[in-house]
Amino acid sequence: MLKSQLRPEITLLNKETEKKTSAPALSRGLRMLELIASSAQPPNLTMIAAGLGVAMSSAHSLCTTLIQEGYVEKASDGTFSLTLRVLDLASSKINKYEIVEHFYAACDEIQLIRENGATMSVLDGPDVLFVAARNSPQPLGVTFKPGTRMPACCMASGRALLANLSNEEVCNLYPHEELPQLTKDHPKYRSELLEILNEARRDGYSKEIKGTRPHMCSYGALVATPSGRAIAGVAITMYEGDLTPAVELAAIAAIKELAANLSQFGDLLT
Repeated sequence: MLKSQLRPEITLLNKETEKKTSAPALSRGLRMLELIASSAQPPNLTMIAAGLGVAMSSAHSLCTTLIQEGYVEKASDGTFSLTLRVLDLASSKINKYEIVEHFYAACDEIQLIRENGATMSVLDGPDVLFVAARNSPQPLGVTFKPGTRMPACCMASGRALLANLSNEEVCNLYPHEELPQLTKDHPKYRSELLEILNEARRDGYSKEIKGTRPHMCSYGALVATPSGRAIAGVAITMYEGDLTPAVELAAIAAIKELAANLSQFGDLLT
């Protein structure tokens, strides 16, 4: 049960890593925050101890400290969750990205994007972290917020970023053939993802059609520095009922224009 709720890479604390660190208690505390963040359900003390590979007393001490510092809260059923103070840390970093301001301004300049939704994300391992979002006025059934983390393989912006990598690099990010899915309509296997990324490389844009929500279609593009270094992925989100072949072509052109406009500010996002 525990393994299904935690990401494989943090299911068990690596003892060799712990020995090498100069602050093992801090390392365990950070791993505990990652464990709670990645759990499908709020974990209890037993799950935390098992996930970190530490004694119950050590897990209790970590929980108590993080509660006192305001980063973790304990529910009446004995489970633990992160507080909004963790989000404050992420927000302080996101707010320093000057390119975020340019994103919102650039969205206003492109009519089709202005009338729909758009997101910008950065790659963080196998996930994307959304750093900016303009949600669509259409009833898509999903709201994107800065600080939200999702599997890169499921999102148009994430696929734009992954397509900039080699297949070998993608396989390193997803070492198992079975992929994380947000819904059953997302690709289940790595071989499917590689085909999707090959299409994105060929076409110069990525897409995610009715996978996240039945009525949502997204088209993504890469934001890069003039030297070609990938910086972020952007995507336009649209209501499937509004799409015609002509509108789809316009959406692809719009997201490419947005990516090109932001690429000139790429060095500001570090």
